[in-house]
Amino acid sequence: MKSLEETLFRYQLEKKITQHEMAAMLNVSQATYNNWINQKSVIAPKYFPVIAKVCGIDVSLYAPEPNFSSTQTAHLPDDSIQAGTLKLYQKFTQNLEEQVLYLKDRANELQSKLHEKEVLLKTQQEEINLLRNQIL
Repeated sequence: MKSLEETLFRYQLEKKITQHEMAAMLNVSQATYNNWINQKSVIAPKYFPVIAKVCGIDVSLYAPEPNFSSTQTAHLPDDSIQAGTLKLYQKFTQNLEEQVLYLKDRANELQSKLHEKEVLLKTQQEEINLLRNQIL
């Protein structure tokens, strides 16, 4: 599977937009975006909802797994680890819920546009038929 950074870069190339434009769309600096796509820095999960919204991708595939090393767990009680993990999953779930809401809104918007196009097409078809009848 491609990394999120690679996916962003491919999206940018496919849409033929500059790094500056892409960074502006994601509401980050060009330097930050450049560091992401060159894998000099990791994309923080807080940016996942805007990436999902801008690029129309499922960022849940790229969510980091909670990773506690043995040295970290040696100093933390089990309850602390579980609370931290729970908090991380709650935030991730909230991000996913935001993505679902965005996608539902986008689907409704596209459905509305499709309906408008169908009405326009029907009207144009009726006009063509009227003109045909006048010609004949």
